[in-house]
Amino acid sequence: MDLLNSLTQKSNAERVLELERREKGSYIEGDFEGSATGYWVRLNRDGSGIVSYNKKEYKTKPIGFTSLPRGVEVELSHANGVYYSKF
Repeated sequence: MDLLNSLTQKSNAERVLELERREKGSYIEGDFEGSATGYWVRLNRDGSGIVSYNKKEYKTKPIGFTSLPRGVEVELSHANGVYYSKF
C-alpha cells in the first residue's frame, strides 16, 4: 500500500502543476520536444499540412510552400501548442 499511496501523491502533485501551467497559459505540451524528422503526407484544402511521425499524423502550419510528393522528409517542430512543418 505504501507504493500505491506514494504514486497517487506524485500523480496528484504533477496534475496540480499541469493545471497551474495551463491556467497561466504559458505552456502547452506537445508529443515531443524540439524538432523531429517527419514525412509529408498532404496539404489540406484549408492550407494546413499533414505530416506523419512515429505512426501518428500531425496537422501542421507549413513554413514555405512548395509541391512535395508524399513521403518526403520534413522537419516537424512544436511551439506553443502549434506543430510546424518545414521543407
